[in-house]
Amino acid sequence: MTPGRRLFLFDMDDVVYTYDRAARIRVIAAATGLAPGLIEERIWLSGFQDEADAGLYPTAEAYLDGWRERLGTAISAELWTAARAAGMTPIPGTLALLDALSRRTEASIAVLTNNGPMVAITRHRLVPELAALTGERFLVSSAFGTRKPDPEVYRRALARLGYTASAAFFVDDRPENVAGAATAGLTAHRFTTPDMLSAAIASFDEARR
Repeated sequence: MTPGRRLFLFDMDDVVYTYDRAARIRVIAAATGLAPGLIEERIWLSGFQDEADAGLYPTAEAYLDGWRERLGTAISAELWTAARAAGMTPIPGTLALLDALSRRTEASIAVLTNNGPMVAITRHRLVPELAALTGERFLVSSAFGTRKPDPEVYRRALARLGYTASAAFFVDDRPENVAGAATAGLTAHRFTTPDMLSAAIASFDEARR
């Protein structure tokens, strides 16, 4: 790592894009004829999605097979991707902050999201703006064998990115994930609005001058 450089590590859902799980489920329900409540129960309430985020289904095909097994119907990669995209809307203020940070010579921006391999391989379709800004620094928790808020996932992500915790600023909408990052030694901010995030970034910068 170059001395003086800073890492700005962002969560994705409800920080850079709003996430509407119900909208996502409606697309699956319309395509399969399954009840939305059944889909939510078998994929999310069962713990399957949390397991996937933690790396128990390390490939996209294994993950999609898990969907098929639990729902008892065909779930194609195309349907999964279309449904995920339907539940996501950009937050312009956050994207503007990311764009500004990407132009700073002393800063790197990256993503650490609780998700599995399908999000990683379809990110250019799901979140094209974010994918373009972060490049290969778009990280999903499943790649590290654990998930937020486990402090270990932050340590492993930092090792992958080549930064120390003291040089890193992390932002997430969930308080438990913010706490996990703080335990790992990162400066951590809970996202509420882009304006509040901008102020927190300014404070981080000021503390390191």
